[in-house]
Amino acid sequence: MTQPASAPLCDCHVHVFSASRPYTEASYQPPRKGIEAFREEAMVDGIARAVLVQASIDGTDNSHLLEVLGSARHIALRGVVMIDEGTSGLAEMAEAGVRGVRIQDRTRLGINDLQRLPALAARAFEQDWHVELNTEPQRYAALQALLGRLPARQALVLDHFGHIAPDSTENLADLCRLLDSGRVWVKLAPTRVSRQIGRYDDLARPLRHLLAHYPERCLWGSDWPHVMTPPPLPRSADMLAFLRRELSSAQLQACLVDNPAALYRF
Repeated sequence: MTQPASAPLCDCHVHVFSASRPYTEASYQPPRKGIEAFREEAMVDGIARAVLVQASIDGTDNSHLLEVLGSARHIALRGVVMIDEGTSGLAEMAEAGVRGVRIQDRTRLGINDLQRLPALAARAFEQDWHVELNTEPQRYAALQALLGRLPARQALVLDHFGHIAPDSTENLADLCRLLDSGRVWVKLAPTRVSRQIGRYDDLARPLRHLLAHYPERCLWGSDWPHVMTPPPLPRSADMLAFLRRELSSAQLQACLVDNPAALYRF
C-alpha cells in the first residue's frame, strides 16, 4: 500500500448532533454523537483534522456546530454551515472557523434549492467562503448553467462523489464536464454511492480518473456517523485502505492533506 507523504490527514465530511435537541419533526432521528465520539470511532491512520458539515435536519440553526468548533480539543476543526438569505452573524461564524455554506438539492430528500445557489453563493463570498452542494447527476446541466452567475474564483464543492452511479460512464463524463470549469471540487465520500461498502472497489475507476485529471480539487470525507445507514456501519479505516490501494503517494497527499489545508485554511 502507498502512504501519504505527510500528515495530518483531514476527514472533510463529519456530522455532529446535539444530545439535547428533540428533533421531533426531523425526517430521521440522528445518532446523538459528538466530536468526542468521532475521535473514539473514526480518528484513525493519522487523521487529526476534520470538517463539520451542517446536517439537513438541523437546517439553518448552526448553534451546535459553532459550539463544537469553539470547544473541541485535540483535533483541528473547520465548519460548513447552512444559511438563508436573512441569516446574520456570518463574520462571527468565519472567525469561529466556518469556511463554507452548504446547499441541499436532492430529489430523494425532497429538497431542490439549486435556484437559491447564486444568492447564497454571493453571501458566502463576502466571507471568502466556498459553497458545498449536495446534488445529483440529474441536476448537473442546471448547475452548469448557473456557474457563470457565481462570484469569480469561488470554489463549488460537490458532496459524495457527486452522487454518480459507480458504473455510469455518462455520469462520470458529466461530472468531469463540471470539473473542467476549473472551479468545481469533488468530495470523495464513497458511502452513499458505492454498492460495495467496506471494499469500495466499484468506485476504483472513477476515483482513479478524477485523481488523474483533477488532483488539486479532490477531497475525502467519511460521512461519519453515517445517518440513515443500516449496519454494519462503514469504517474510516476501510475507506482509507481503498484510497491507498488505488492512488499514488502524490495523489493521496493531495486528497488527504494538501487540498483540505488549502480549501479550509487550516
